[in-house]
Parts: sequence; C-alpha cells; structure tokens
Amino acid sequence: MAFTEEPVNVGEARHTTERMKLNAVIFDLFGTLVDDFASSIGSTNPNLAMALEVPSEPFAQIWRQTTEMRVNGTFQTVEASLEHVCDAIGVRVSPQKMKKAVEMRLQQIRRALKPKPDAIATLTQLRGSGYKIGLLSNCSIEIPILWPETPLATLFDSAIFSSRERLKKPDPRIYSLACDRLGVRPENCLYIADGENYELATAAQVGLHPVLIRNYLSKHRPKLFREAEEWKGDSISVLSEVLLFVGV
Repeated sequence: MAFTEEPVNVGEARHTTERMKLNAVIFDLFGTLVDDFASSIGSTNPNLAMALEVPSEPFAQIWRQTTEMRVNGTFQTVEASLEHVCDAIGVRVSPQKMKKAVEMRLQQIRRALKPKPDAIATLTQLRGSGYKIGLLSNCSIEIPILWPETPLATLFDSAIFSSRERLKKPDPRIYSLACDRLGVRPENCLYIADGENYELATAAQVGLHPVLIRNYLSKHRPKLFREAEEWKGDSISVLSEVLLFVGV
C-alpha cells in the first residue's frame, strides 16, 4: 500500500491497520501539523536585529550558525539565545531592548504554530477512536514555551521537544522516548512526518511504521529533504489521510 498519485485503497488501508494492531500515532510538527517553519515566518533576523539595535549582517550570520545549538537545547530561554549572539558580536543590549526582541520572536513563532486546515479535525477523530497521540519535534525553546497556548496541545497525550530533552531526531533514543511517554510499543505506532534529515528511516529502525506526508517545499531544499525525495514507503498528501491507516 502506498499513497502516491493513485487513489487511496480504503479497504487495503484498513486491512493493513488490522495487521499492524495500531494504538497510537506520533506526529512531527513543522511541515506536518503546521506549515513548514521557514515558509511560515520568513526571515526573522532583520527584525530581531532592529529590535536589539545591533548590526544586522553579523547578527544574521551568527544566528544561523547557532541553529543547531537552539535545536539541541543549549539555550533554555529565548533571552539566552539572543544574548549569545549579541555577546559573539561584542554588543551589550539593554533589558528593554532584550524584552522587545524576545516578545517579537515569540510573536513570530506564534504565527508559525497555526494548525493546518485539517489538523484539528484529524486529531479529534483519532482521539475519539481511542488512539493515543504523541508529538516529536526538533525545535528551539520557543516552541515548548508556546505549545500550551496552541489549539493542538490539548489533543496530545505527550509532546516531546528536542530543545527540552536535549536530544533530537534522527537519534533513535528520542523515538523510543516518545513511545515510552505514550506507554506504547513502537510496532503499534504510526509515525507521520515530512522526511527531514532521514527521520522516517530511523523511525522504521526503531520499529515504528513511518508514513511520509508530502511537503511541497521539499523540492526547494533537496539536501534537507533528501529522504522525502527518495522515499518509497507509504505516503499521504494531506493530514486527514492518516485516518485511512487506522480505519476511522
């Protein structure tokens, strides 16, 4: 079974579900439940530099260089990530400017956390049918800070963020952690993601059943989404098609 250009075979999907004995679904966040991060907020660097009143180009360069540090949990506050960049370019900013920049950054992230049109309905149907729902996201600290505000949060049994756990995909341990937090076995769980950095292959290695959700922006970043371009396994085009795998 594969969801590509051909129509979905509902009967086949349900037959596969029975064989899998699924009882949980773990979702990626960006590009899966919400739009791709970069397309949601665009370039934030000039605005942050302006708020801090620091040179734009040096700020942007070091901000990009510290992406990995933000995702792996080096910075546990928004202030810490901004202060690191300011220190690196040799600029001290006032508390008022820092507060303004933090508020700006959080507002940018709020815009990026808008659920896709079919996300709430899909998750609600899954929960109503008794499935446990988990989140597994590589992200900076702003996302777990703002997560409780989103309409998605109450629909999840567990949410795991790389910046909180100081562990990120595709490390197999974070997939196992996601299953442990839900209290499910990997072989009884779907993993839905857009195929960034070989996250689907690792999910399969751990024992989950990976399903690619097609991200139209993946073609513009072939290195980051190489797995998505090469993927031969199950795939869907819209989030609601997840329901066909569980027979809802």
